[in-house]
Amino acid sequence: MSLREKKKLETKNNIFEVSGRLFKEKGFENTTIDEITREVGIAKGTFFNYFPTKGSLLLYFREQKHELIHELLEAEKSKNVPTKEKIKGFLVLLAESYEKDKELTKLFILEYKRYAVHSGFSPDNGNSMHYRFSRILHDFLEEGAENGEIKSTVDLETAAEMLNVVYFHTLIVWLRSENDFPFSRNISAKIDLLFEGIRN
Repeated sequence: MSLREKKKLETKNNIFEVSGRLFKEKGFENTTIDEITREVGIAKGTFFNYFPTKGSLLLYFREQKHELIHELLEAEKSKNVPTKEKIKGFLVLLAESYEKDKELTKLFILEYKRYAVHSGFSPDNGNSMHYRFSRILHDFLEEGAENGEIKSTVDLETAAEMLNVVYFHTLIVWLRSENDFPFSRNISAKIDLLFEGIRN
């Protein structure tokens, strides 16, 4: 990455970090682009060079999570461990990334859902995180079935969807809960329980 590219990335991330802080303080709807640019110390036109709309900040958060998913996936795929441990490692590490700032995670995920509906597109299309998760989990389970770790009678599509639903349901419950229970530990226990029914 060139020095120019690094500086552009730093500016983009700075805008995102300041925006996140303001969103937590004032709420997404109540924060203006003028306030963001004033806090960052940039011109309004510079903001639009990186984010065409305020809603684009929500999409950037999503993109960052997609990149993290790819990194975690590649790391777990390369490990010589049982399928259950690969799945657990992948989902627990992702959960821990959300735990680093629960308030910001809640804001961006729930606001993204509202933004998606308001903008007229569905977050649950073929490129959605739900769909990608199902395919990732299915691939892990398929490898486990080939290695004899998963019962031959298990429908892998259904098993992947169950893991997917359990993960995202637990995420939403955690985000909306006033009790600060550990998301990563909770999902780890649920994976253990689910594997009691599908492993050989």
